[in-house]
Amino acid sequence: MKRSMLFRLIPILMLLSLAIGISSTVAAPRAQDTPVQGGTLRVAIGEDPDQLDPGRTIELTANQVDTNIYDSLVYFGSDGLPHGQVAESWEISPDGLTITLKIRQGLKFHDGTVVDAAAVKFGYDRILDPATAAPSLSFLGPIKSVDAPDAATVVFNYNSPYAGFFNSAGTIGIVSPTAVQKEGEDFGHNPVGSGPFMFKSWEAGTKIVLVRNPDYVNVREDDQNRGAAYIDTLELNIIGEPATRTAAFESGELDVVSVDTSQLPEVSALDGVSIIEQQKSHSINFIEFSNVAPFTDEHFRKAIAYAIDSDSVIQIAYLGRGTRTQCPVGVGETAYNADLCAQHGYNYDLDKAKAELAAGGFTDSDENGIVEMDGKDVEVTLWSYTGFEVQEKTLQIVQPDLEKIGLKVNIQAVDFGALQPKLEAGETGFDYMRWTWYDQGIMGLMFKSPGWVKQTNDPALDALIATADATVDPEARLQASYAVETYILDHCLMVPMLADWFQDAVHENVHNYHWDVFDTPQFVDVWISS
Repeated sequence: MKRSMLFRLIPILMLLSLAIGISSTVAAPRAQDTPVQGGTLRVAIGEDPDQLDPGRTIELTANQVDTNIYDSLVYFGSDGLPHGQVAESWEISPDGLTITLKIRQGLKFHDGTVVDAAAVKFGYDRILDPATAAPSLSFLGPIKSVDAPDAATVVFNYNSPYAGFFNSAGTIGIVSPTAVQKEGEDFGHNPVGSGPFMFKSWEAGTKIVLVRNPDYVNVREDDQNRGAAYIDTLELNIIGEPATRTAAFESGELDVVSVDTSQLPEVSALDGVSIIEQQKSHSINFIEFSNVAPFTDEHFRKAIAYAIDSDSVIQIAYLGRGTRTQCPVGVGETAYNADLCAQHGYNYDLDKAKAELAAGGFTDSDENGIVEMDGKDVEVTLWSYTGFEVQEKTLQIVQPDLEKIGLKVNIQAVDFGALQPKLEAGETGFDYMRWTWYDQGIMGLMFKSPGWVKQTNDPALDALIATADATVDPEARLQASYAVETYILDHCLMVPMLADWFQDAVHENVHNYHWDVFDTPQFVDVWISS
């Protein structure tokens, strides 16, 4: 997209005036020759994705794989603004209700079919279809319909202006209609997109193999490589245990590895290894609640918020590699306001936690150390997902914190694919979760009724979110977002804890490894020397 078009859109939309802060520490630069094609890049992911269909999953691990298989309508550059990918340009109607995109000509899916407006409409219509039960439906906001008046034009029609449109357009991959119709329910295990890598195989529990798309034309200006990927094969090895991933990297079985904080001293001491560290990511780690007793009681939720020592979690579980936050948005987002969140948020204070329990009628009448509800001891289970050691360590730290105020707390971690239906059924009570998002619209995605796990029904909050989502003036939208943040914190609908840092290690024969603004590795730039 031409820069003049971007500047013209800024006063109209300003949906992502991101405050992006990335800091990296890397070993001394190595001499870099001209990139060469060939080789297999071996990386690791922590678990099997639930599936590889953008219409049916919002799982982080799935997205890590999908971003290599699919292109989206737009991508976000280092300036924090949307740039054209499958869409070449766009116009927004004066009332903000219609967004018309021109589709880039000459693009093809991996199966040889044409990427056109009809294909884009097909993919979005799948998400809109109730039969799909798409978890990404809420990402589309108050959408009415998608039209394709001709092969090069897609029109998104909204019931009200939606400030988060381009954010969703930058994260939802465009699927091949032909492949979806051919594979049916199996498409998520036989994905076809138009991205830099093509799906080859998936051996459950072992690895996913993608191969270079030789016809790929890279239009992303945040990449150096303007053509097809240099590497022939991208091998995503499924290794759940951080220590096992680290051992595989040390032995040379992996070329790149995400380093768990507990393994960082060991890995950084290896010869010929570079550590790239991101200290200001767009992630937020938090406690969330189901719509079941006793978590429906605001005093009970606030007691939990006051009882959690997030600073200790950062120091012990994350070895100090995290930023304490009290905000329900990421620290890099425009609406992050530490002062506001300190005023309305929660710090570690056991006396206040116990006072909130008492205010909610939770007392220890038999003096056995456990508070009671309806005459019975309160026993709850704190859930999270497996594959990440810091998650499990966090549960172990939080558990005794909560027991100090008179709760009997069990801890349970399961595979995310098994956890999500429990979340949606309200079976978990409360859980420790991690989200990564790049706009204050994250609050609507999480909490606008029925919420991302179908546990929210709050008309007052919905009204605040609707105002923020429909406000396109940047300053006005910021103030509307602050109102949402204040409501979430005042009613303790979640307990923000920390924004974690992350570190990747690469061997010296791996060149040009880097992240995009969405913290996603850009493998199209990577090349391997002998």
